[in-house]
Amino acid sequence: MMNSIEKSNGLQFHYYFRDSSHSINSLLRNECEKELLYIFKEISETLGLQLELETLPAEEGGFKETWKFLGKNSAQISLVVAIAAIVISRFPIENKELTSLQIENLKLDNELKRKELEKLNLEFLQDDDEISQETLIDSVEIVNKNYKVSWRKSNLYKKLNNYQKVDYIDVLRLQDEKPVGTPRKVAKNEFSKFILQSDNLPKLVLENVKIDVISPAIKRGKFRWKGFYDNSIINFIMDDYDFSNKVINGQIHFSNRYSIEVEMDQERKINQDGNIIVTNSTVSKVNASIEGETRIEY
Repeated sequence: MMNSIEKSNGLQFHYYFRDSSHSINSLLRNECEKELLYIFKEISETLGLQLELETLPAEEGGFKETWKFLGKNSAQISLVVAIAAIVISRFPIENKELTSLQIENLKLDNELKRKELEKLNLEFLQDDDEISQETLIDSVEIVNKNYKVSWRKSNLYKKLNNYQKVDYIDVLRLQDEKPVGTPRKVAKNEFSKFILQSDNLPKLVLENVKIDVISPAIKRGKFRWKGFYDNSIINFIMDDYDFSNKVINGQIHFSNRYSIEVEMDQERKINQDGNIIVTNSTVSKVNASIEGETRIEY
């Protein structure tokens, strides 16, 4: 049986500088802390655990940021602290873009996530329960499917990489402000391994989806149509030449009950809040139109 992890209820993020100073740029400090706090938040939310944080006074020795984790019980807190230490300091194998697994789980499929979490029973951990290394590994695997964790971590190391004063950082678990285990160190020349090259995501290819047409483009050119899809209003380019010609030549008449079944590509990116937004939608093929009870295939 695997060993259990040590109890911990705090985490220290230690900046080491090239000089002997103990000060840090205020804006950088705030920006880095914001990314770290979001990482903690995403970890706890992904695992369905409720935690709060307290910030302890900053310390010298380079510059040390310390957070105390508060929650339902010590077992849950120890797990989140251990995951955070691993996630922050261990660079991914595929480190230049979001992995295909993260892309497929952009919103973490609720049913899949529920089944994975049920196996771990994290919600029912008791104060005196021990957390096995196996549970820690499985929990890290679930957290790593959350694209926001990788994206926030990329933001963190991008900011650190641009700050010339930092030589390296380390992450240390604490129990009532006393060290637990050994610090996990990341050198400056390794920062780039955490940084994503782009906030753009691979194109999403949608097959035979339904769009309720709000307004068509009835003139030639790359004018955008407006429709209702996936509970949102979208503007899209109609790239089906044959269907466009039928519209422009007056062969198709629209009503407020007109829908089309289409093949559609969507370009996406991550915005500054870490959310997925669609930047462009293009219909490559119209498979059918529906008006009331009438369906016409093309």
